[in-house]
Amino acid sequence: MHVLILGARAPACLEWARAFDEAGWTVSVGDSLSLPLSRFSRSAQHFVRLPEPRQNPAAWVEALAAVIQAQGIDLLLPTCEEVFYLSHGLARLAPLCRVLTSDFTLLHRLHHKGRFAAMTEGWALSAPETHLLADSQALQRFADEAAQWVFKPAYSRFASQTLIRPSAVQLGKVQPTAAAPWVAQRFIEGRELCSFSLLVDGELRAHSCYHPRYRVGRGSGIYFQPELPQPIREFLERFGRETGYTGQVGFDFIEDRAGRFHVLECNPRATSGVHLFDDQRRQLVASLGAASGQLLEATPAPRMVALAVLLLAAPQRAFSAPFWQDYAAARDVVVQQGDYWPLTTQLLGLSEIIARALTRRCGLLAASTADIEWNGQPLGEAPR
Repeated sequence: MHVLILGARAPACLEWARAFDEAGWTVSVGDSLSLPLSRFSRSAQHFVRLPEPRQNPAAWVEALAAVIQAQGIDLLLPTCEEVFYLSHGLARLAPLCRVLTSDFTLLHRLHHKGRFAAMTEGWALSAPETHLLADSQALQRFADEAAQWVFKPAYSRFASQTLIRPSAVQLGKVQPTAAAPWVAQRFIEGRELCSFSLLVDGELRAHSCYHPRYRVGRGSGIYFQPELPQPIREFLERFGRETGYTGQVGFDFIEDRAGRFHVLECNPRATSGVHLFDDQRRQLVASLGAASGQLLEATPAPRMVALAVLLLAAPQRAFSAPFWQDYAAARDVVVQQGDYWPLTTQLLGLSEIIARALTRRCGLLAASTADIEWNGQPLGEAPR
């Protein structure tokens, strides 16, 4: 069996490559970057350089179709936001191999923060009060009580533009439009948790949840402390029943001071929680097959992106004994025994993203996804 895993820049792709390799599959990884993280892993037998999906979605789908046919791909598995372009081209690709994704309409509903919040209304675990802001007039209605709200683009990632209880000056810089709307979501104080789940036709097959103990600013977690709250698992089970979802999905939650959970947003793609199965890799791959009736759950050991923890978290905590105890307790998700090249590739990939940031005149976070992200723009007629 031969799998092509997309988003080779992502640690999640590296995790999946190792999982399929351990399970005896032939593993190819693909990306529009030339030096992505997973390219030189011993678990990846082939690397496929793809065009940028955001630049020309139809050409990207055709390039994938050619690779699937030339290499005899059995399973196509996305890990990043290329999943939106993949689902847009599902009619073209699904006859060629199994594609682990849901239809585009559902993915769009989940990706749009306002639509997703509306979907959970009436659920036992639902989103905080959320309002769509499609113009400046709608935004101004919240100006006097901005300290009670969180503002973020309806299409966004990494919390890079999120404003939590902003000042009037900060809020004044926001300019929502019908094409680029924002949402206002009521602020709830509490502790954040994140989930990763794998579903097939609405059935929950694998599930993990973690507290991002250390993170990059307000954005991505780099240290993952596993937890398994029952209300979150029950939320995922209902999500599967309501949507019939197929693919990987992550959610961000907040646990308030009363111990109640609220879902903040959805990421219909792989998230860092996939690393919590690094000691159950064959079982993770097996969960993609026929239903066994048994849910695969994460084990309790913490994991981390060690290089990021050392560079971004350690400098402020150099003399903190609890921090170093946390560091010693976790294992790295990038560099593992027998597979050391990804350490070097982290640096090579970063240099490529820096170059893109300079040429495209944007920040590093924006450059890291500029070629694959989807922000609601029209994609044209679906390839067939």
